[in-house]
Amino acid sequence: MKHVLLLLLIACTTDVGIITVEKKQEDTSDISEVVDTFQEEINEPTSEPSSEETELSGTVGLVKWELEQIACPSCMGVSQEITVNFEADFHNKINESHPTWVPAQGQCQQSLNYLTINRQSINVGNTINVVGPYNSFQAYKDNSNKYSANIYETQYDRNSLYTIQTNQGNLQFNSIQGFDYIEPMELRYVDPSYAFAARILRTGSTFWWGPSGASQDFNITLAVYSSNGSQLLGYVSCTGADSGMMTIPGNYLSSFPVWSLVAVHMTRYSEDRVPFEGLGGYVDTQMYWSVVGTGHIE
Repeated sequence: MKHVLLLLLIACTTDVGIITVEKKQEDTSDISEVVDTFQEEINEPTSEPSSEETELSGTVGLVKWELEQIACPSCMGVSQEITVNFEADFHNKINESHPTWVPAQGQCQQSLNYLTINRQSINVGNTINVVGPYNSFQAYKDNSNKYSANIYETQYDRNSLYTIQTNQGNLQFNSIQGFDYIEPMELRYVDPSYAFAARILRTGSTFWWGPSGASQDFNITLAVYSSNGSQLLGYVSCTGADSGMMTIPGNYLSSFPVWSLVAVHMTRYSEDRVPFEGLGGYVDTQMYWSVVGTGHIE
């Protein structure tokens, strides 16, 4: 198979694309230092809650946390195998929940819908502290009052209760865990000279992962390109239960030419809605843990 370098961008505001690129050394100098200790203010109630207190309502924030592991980094034109990106946005109260690009469970679609809701972001401090049971870090505010941090995989506490500390108070959310293997085995090939060997059948193709059952939802998204990687041909994105196996139906694959190259994104996904008394509402949390493999259409 002809050697290609593939650059796959599947960020929330960027379509997936493949181009030939020069391999560059990634600059990790801006990765946040681990914060060893944090102090929390403990407020003890001095009286019974007032009957006039306002109940929590509406949506006042979004927390997104994604870990992505690429089986063949040089195939994607990157130098780093694992990236961990944390984002938080606190905003004026709205009456909608934040959407996600993941289709509803049991559904497939042939597009990636990165929808956003209009809102006004709120400054809750120059930094926010993200505190886990073993590891902690800081996320920094940008000019639009949104917070982000890139951390090392070793700083990610799996299946853990995290606390976000802001100058408007604290909120808590749960992280998720990943999976140890994906099948077909060829998806995991790391050398570009023999990557893209996994067979993805136009009549329908089955994928496996494990361990399973750690979340309610699991998504598999195929980004399909021409045989030389120069042209995006389309997507197939299916969501099912985190059961350890999923079959992509043939009617979604049959239109792609034989020997098309495929980037296979296998993602454990979890969303929740957690209270944030500081802003009088709820924060949506979206957790993603992705492994990206390579294959071809047959």
